[in-house]
Amino acid sequence: MKDIETSLKNFRLKVNVDKTEHTELRKDKEDWKLTKKVGSLLGSKEDIDHRKHLSNVALNKLSNIWNRPDKKTRIKLYNSLVKSILLYNCGTSALRTTDEKRLDSFHRRQLRRILGIHYPNKITNQSLYKKCSETPLSLQILELRWRLFGHILRRDNSIPANLAMLYYFNENSKRGRGRPTTTLPITLNNDLKRLQNKDVQLTTKEDLHKLQKIASQRREWINFTEEMKRTAEAARPDDQANGRH
Repeated sequence: MKDIETSLKNFRLKVNVDKTEHTELRKDKEDWKLTKKVGSLLGSKEDIDHRKHLSNVALNKLSNIWNRPDKKTRIKLYNSLVKSILLYNCGTSALRTTDEKRLDSFHRRQLRRILGIHYPNKITNQSLYKKCSETPLSLQILELRWRLFGHILRRDNSIPANLAMLYYFNENSKRGRGRPTTTLPITLNNDLKRLQNKDVQLTTKEDLHKLQKIASQRREWINFTEEMKRTAEAARPDDQANGRH
């Protein structure tokens, strides 16, 4: 504090050392924030940037393969060695719309690279997905998210994941101060809102029990997930736009 007092005097500022408290912020220094495992940061900006970095490293290491004429082989290798990094453990991620758009844009950029499409050559997003037999990455993440959620709902209520959800929807549980963060239940509820079915949502403990009943019937849950995926795809902006970034 003495150093601060001395430094501020150079700018003709004063600080009362006796009334000033020293608080150390360790948010970015916590052990779980320092992990390098993909998906452990639960969809935070750092996790998304880490995914993109690792997938780019894998893409660059295979640069000689992308020059080969066999497109089918290139796409297979991309799906198994590069895209798998982007999708690894993503079912637990609480992604915002902006995060999904960033991942979709990054995915398209990589697809254009393995097809050898560079500026000033252009291709529409829809044509790009069709050439690669691909779908937007955000739709693949949505499907994986709901497949994992259905698996958890079919498990016993005593497992940690179900206990955490019951606590989350407990009316007596305390909410943290400040602006609400985007959590996985919020992301799941946003997916359900696209169905425009007021009987199916995820805001209370009763809603959770309704979804557990649906998940107990595997075929019904698969159809439910497919319907949600189709609705999300229909709600997307026109993918005819030319993606250049």
